[in-house]
Amino acid sequence: MNKVIFAALCAVALTLSAKEWKDISYYEKDAPAQGNMEYRSARCKLDLYVPDRRVKFPTLVWLHGGGLKKGGKSKLPLINTQAVAVATVNYRLSGKGGNCPDYIYDAAAAVAWVIKNIEKFGGDPKQVYVSGLSAGGYLTAMVTLDKRYLETFGVSPSQIAGAFPISGQMSTHFQILNERRAKNPATRDFVIDEYAPIYHAAKDTPPMTFITGDRELDWPARAEENHLLVMRMRRVYKNPNVVFYSIPGTTHGTCSRPSLAMINDILCKISKKCSQIKK
Repeated sequence: MNKVIFAALCAVALTLSAKEWKDISYYEKDAPAQGNMEYRSARCKLDLYVPDRRVKFPTLVWLHGGGLKKGGKSKLPLINTQAVAVATVNYRLSGKGGNCPDYIYDAAAAVAWVIKNIEKFGGDPKQVYVSGLSAGGYLTAMVTLDKRYLETFGVSPSQIAGAFPISGQMSTHFQILNERRAKNPATRDFVIDEYAPIYHAAKDTPPMTFITGDRELDWPARAEENHLLVMRMRRVYKNPNVVFYSIPGTTHGTCSRPSLAMINDILCKISKKCSQIKK
């Protein structure tokens, strides 16, 4: 069988036993106003794929990539939604009505919504994981490490069961610097400040697995930034909950598939502990 056709059939099979809810608004009515509210109302929605006839399953919140200025939610390949729930999230985009820190608050609001509501869909609120590629990896690291974002929505990072930033920028994101450069052309091209995950290195964090592509093939210094953050947390802060992987032979884009396969394996093992609903 053609490999492309086989892969497509596998992707369809993974969602056959999943219930789907589309375009759920994840901002609560009493959430603090922040940024472009009209754009927030239109953009800040998630799709939820939930295993059918199972309870107490783990959930993965997925934050898409696109440099904080493009991209959108879509079905996530390689995650077995017969065993694991997936929430794919839209957030406000830079240059389209969103600016720093709108998208970070959006990512936090989405994670908080899942933690607060997944039990209504049968999931385990103590088994909510967060991941994303590129810009999504950056957002994953920010909402996990900088407590103020989740705490805005009544949730603590300690309620995240685990985070998997994939090839995310760990210095201040380049699109944030582009936003500043539009006002101040002298803005440097490399900054570490409150919008850099490295700035928030700490001892007490949820388990975090930082993944990048090959050191020579991913974005320049992407693997090194991730490794630096992990080593700061491990060596300086004595944090035992962080690990780093650089996947040989993969680029910024191609590291996503083996990363998702790794995450799927971890979450499916956890899912074996959840219950089947009797017919």
